[in-house]
Amino acid sequence: MSIWVSPLTLAQITQASRRTASEHVGITFTAIGEDWLEGSLPLDERTRSADGAVHHGALAVLAETLGSLGATMCVDVSRRACLGQVLHLQHGRPVERGPLSARARPLWVEPQSQLWEIAVQDATGATVCVAQLTLAVVDRIPDRAQ
Repeated sequence: MSIWVSPLTLAQITQASRRTASEHVGITFTAIGEDWLEGSLPLDERTRSADGAVHHGALAVLAETLGSLGATMCVDVSRRACLGQVLHLQHGRPVERGPLSARARPLWVEPQSQLWEIAVQDATGATVCVAQLTLAVVDRIPDRAQ
């Protein structure tokens, strides 16, 4: 059974990501399941550090993007918003070839908070980074212009 309250298609996600940080670094949204979503990140001039390996900040953008998107799809977006509070990344090994792929899956989805785990693999399928993203779920502020 799907956990999505406000589901989006891959086409809708791609359209909404135009002219954003995720588009700038080349993140592609590749698949959505009943309780997970996946994306990929190229290893090129946008995502490399000076030594030629993947820049860890690019991995943070990938993790934050997938975790935040998943969290947002788990709430009624007309009433609630998800705000990232803590992003923790553990890097296991340097990556010098891409692309990288990542799967985001919730560890918990509660009314006031969510915790997402994002596992990043290299082109061989080896896990190179594991991230956890904690988000607060808050009420949207009503439009005060009325």
